[in-house]
Amino acid sequence: MVVRRVVYRLLFPLAFVLPLWVLIGHGILVDGLGWGFVGALVVSPILFLALLVIGGLIVWRPGVRQAAAVSWGDAGVLAALWAVLAATGFVTHPGLVVAAVVLVLAAFWLALWQLVTEGRRRVRAVMDDIDATTRGARASVPQQRPVDIGEVIVVTSEDVTDQRG
Repeated sequence: MVVRRVVYRLLFPLAFVLPLWVLIGHGILVDGLGWGFVGALVVSPILFLALLVIGGLIVWRPGVRQAAAVSWGDAGVLAALWAVLAATGFVTHPGLVVAAVVLVLAAFWLALWQLVTEGRRRVRAVMDDIDATTRGARASVPQQRPVDIGEVIVVTSEDVTDQRG
């Protein structure tokens, strides 16, 4: 539970820090101010937005907010993604870039799938409660025979004159 809570707390701070680290790491440590830096300059804002969207999808789940902890699947995918992004700041290797793209996509689809699944489960629980309540209300009211209340007079809003003569 501690690991899941730590990952929950680091969702948004690392969405800012990791793209910045990739940009600085490529600019200072790896390539200098060449074309690799220009590529990192383009990729960093996209990475920032992707991490924000993934974090938003995860935090949007009511179960995550109540527990203040992500699921184990989220924790595993995000830890791997963060490790790959940290390594990308040190080393330029196409395998790391491919791994980062695959992990970003995996984290996005896992977060979306878990959001839809939890939402479906909650809606189903509410519908079952409503169904049980209405069945219980019908069962508690005994069936009554219609009651004859006699003559009913209906008054309309139009001017009605006596047609009897």
